[in-house]
Amino acid sequence: MRTVSLRAYLLVLVAIPLLLLLLAETVVSYLVGMHTANQVFDRWLLDSAHSIAQEVRVDEDGLRFIAAADAVAMFEWDDMDDTYFEIRDAGGHLIAGDLPQVIPADLSRLREGPVFETLRIDGELTRAVTLLNNPGADDEIVVQVAETLNKRRGMTTEVLSLVAMKKTLLIAGAMIAVAVAITRGMRPLQRLADELARRSPRDLTPLSEDNAPREVRTLIENTNGLLGRINHMLGLHEAFVGNIAHQIRTPLAGIKLQAQLALRETDPAAVRRSLAQIARAADHMTHVNSQLLKLARAEIAFDRGPQAAATDLVALVEACREEFDAAARARDITLAAEMPAEAIDIEGDPALLHEMLRNLVENAIVYGSRHGHVWIRVEGEAHAPRLVVEDDGRGIPPEHRPQIFDHFYRPPNSPGEGCGLGLPIVREIARAHGGDVRLEDRAAGPGIRFVVEFPPRPPRHGAPAHASHPLAPAMERQLAADGQ
Repeated sequence: MRTVSLRAYLLVLVAIPLLLLLLAETVVSYLVGMHTANQVFDRWLLDSAHSIAQEVRVDEDGLRFIAAADAVAMFEWDDMDDTYFEIRDAGGHLIAGDLPQVIPADLSRLREGPVFETLRIDGELTRAVTLLNNPGADDEIVVQVAETLNKRRGMTTEVLSLVAMKKTLLIAGAMIAVAVAITRGMRPLQRLADELARRSPRDLTPLSEDNAPREVRTLIENTNGLLGRINHMLGLHEAFVGNIAHQIRTPLAGIKLQAQLALRETDPAAVRRSLAQIARAADHMTHVNSQLLKLARAEIAFDRGPQAAATDLVALVEACREEFDAAARARDITLAAEMPAEAIDIEGDPALLHEMLRNLVENAIVYGSRHGHVWIRVEGEAHAPRLVVEDDGRGIPPEHRPQIFDHFYRPPNSPGEGCGLGLPIVREIARAHGGDVRLEDRAAGPGIRFVVEFPPRPPRHGAPAHASHPLAPAMERQLAADGQ
């Protein structure tokens, strides 16, 4: 698609209504000018009729036209138009004149004033005036004068030419003024574009807002906001790379140390112990790598938004309960799921939501008490649901709770071999879906509960029925990726 210049676009936006207004004003000016010109010509025609009427006298023979032939010839002469006249008495008898066509005369109407008409005489448009001279007297006469419209057409052309020339110059001047104004008005945008073009890709400092118009200031503020977000993303990227280096450095050092010890040992049992330590360190590195990749996916979803699809929370909880049932039994933990019978849909990424819930459930099983209980619940209304994972273990001391969602943070004396990324992953996924996660004490006794709240949405009616586990394909892909 061809790119349209903003300057040209603005010029067109201004020019079109301006041209329409000037066109309307031109038409109005032309009509007013022609009305005035016609009034002048009609006045001349009426004066001619009065002049002809003065040449009629009353004598013993009745009404008589006394104008000389030379005067009549001079009256009728015109180098552009044909002029006709006719004089009749009140009874309609012709006194003088050679009007080719008889114009009906309504005496009652003529007593109110002269009558102007446009008619055709010998196939040509003609303007005529009829007046009643000396109404009610003995020398009452009807005078008719007609004239072709050549001079009027010439005047029309001249008026139209003058108006068109004047308006054309006015339009040209107005467009030049508008173009100059648009060009000057766009200079702040051009300066902003030049400044961005000159910048290094590494320069993410905010743009200056000095002397910027209000509209451009808004653009600069939004651009600065974008630069700030890019800078934040680069910071996260650097921190992510640093975290990877930090988390991998220690296991690699351990692997190297154990390998060196194994090389020095001659006792097969000692070599096997070193190899076992190397395997555990490799497993820990694999787990850290998997968690870091999950955290990266969650952070990307938070910044770009998840791939939204209809996700049934009821099916999600049921699938997660089945997945961890064996792990819970291994620690003699009762894993229970409490949820409504009907499906509860939210818009979200099924794989990310499954990863969020499985992290919470896995933490509850690992850090909960043996012979204890873990509950997975779907609470709240259908249009504002909550996911809750609750256990009756020893909980988390209050002094450690503010840092519990920080990367790589683990409370002292925490069991297991976690890396402190499970809960940060949960928080990033919840925020990516417009919600959040919070930590609460259990109301019914010792332990803690994690509550994931989703943003409310308008309730839907007539939701379609769901299969038993619509998330299974996404979960299988996720489990396969985690196992690699």
